[in-house]
Parts: sequence; C-alpha cells; structure tokens
Amino acid sequence: MNSYFRVFLTIVAIAVGSLQIALAQTNTFEVRVANRAVGTIEANRKQNGPSKSIIIKTRIQVMLSKIYSDIINEYSNNILTVAKSSRISGKSGEDKRTTTSRNTKDYTVVMNGEKSLLAEAEIVSCVADLYFAEPKQVTRVFSETLGRFLPVKPLGDGLYELSLPEGKKNVYKYENGVLVQVEVNHSFGKAVFVKTS
Repeated sequence: MNSYFRVFLTIVAIAVGSLQIALAQTNTFEVRVANRAVGTIEANRKQNGPSKSIIIKTRIQVMLSKIYSDIINEYSNNILTVAKSSRISGKSGEDKRTTTSRNTKDYTVVMNGEKSLLAEAEIVSCVADLYFAEPKQVTRVFSETLGRFLPVKPLGDGLYELSLPEGKKNVYKYENGVLVQVEVNHSFGKAVFVKTS
C-alpha cells in the first residue's frame, strides 16, 4: 500500500510539473536584413491562473546602429492591465518609452513623458499577442510602442497584415496557428523575423 502511495505522489508531481511547463512558452526569432542575421527576438509568455505576462526582448545590430527594444505586458483575465515598452537606439532623440496603464473605465498612455487618455474599457489584443496566437477574428491590436490601436487584416493562407500609421505594413505568417515569420518595414530597411525555436 505504501509503494502505491509513493507511485501516486510521483505521478501527481510529474503531472503538476508538466502543467507548469505548459503554462510557460518561449519563442525565439532570428532577425534578418538582406538575408543576413542581424539580431534576435525572444518572446516569453507565462500564464498563472487568471494572470498572464508577455515579455519580448529584441536585440538588433545593423552596421554601427544598435536597437534594443523591450515590451512587458501584464494581463488579468485576458485584459491588459499594464504595458511597458522601451526602444533604445543610442541616437539622440530616437529613444522611445511608452507606458500604458488600465484605469477603471479607460487607459492612461504616457509616451516619452507626454500623458494622454485612451477611451477603451478593455484591451484584449496587443502586438505582443501576435507572437503567440494567430489573430483569427481579430480586427485590431493595441501597439504597446505607439500607444494606439492598429488594424489587422487577414490575407488568407495564415497571412495577416498589420498596418502602421505611416502607411507601412508588416505581414505575419502562421502555420498551424504558430507564428513562423514576420516581414517588417523598419527605419533601417525591410527585415524578416524567422522562428528558430
């Protein structure tokens, strides 16, 4: 009887450990410009009951330019409560910091020290979420960096177009619901993010 109890406890411990692993996910992407690797993106999502966090770290170096970007999102019951975004390039005037915080009926957005209100009761889809789930039935996502919503348009065959304010478009490619590639138009040119793990 005692050995059965030990076997049972071992099975329970393995099951709980497996559950914890299933609730944390990391996706890694290689950033390529002109088919040359210039950086990485590490996207990490952790789920703990009704709480979820997403952290995305981007590290890019093109010639003498470096760009470090971090996005940290916190959710409660799948509703964004806080988003912090920083983009550091080391060039004067190009660094950007944005914090978005949920209030009772709206959100406060602070971008480089300038405060504004976003008249939305709930934000449920953000750009960071695109790294973990195909945006089926989603028509817009909140940009943590820009502090505003951006339209998402399905193109078919697992492709989705994200329209940026200046007219540029990023294309996200999914296979079996998993993001495998992103084509991005950046200030340093066209880049491709390719999933490596």
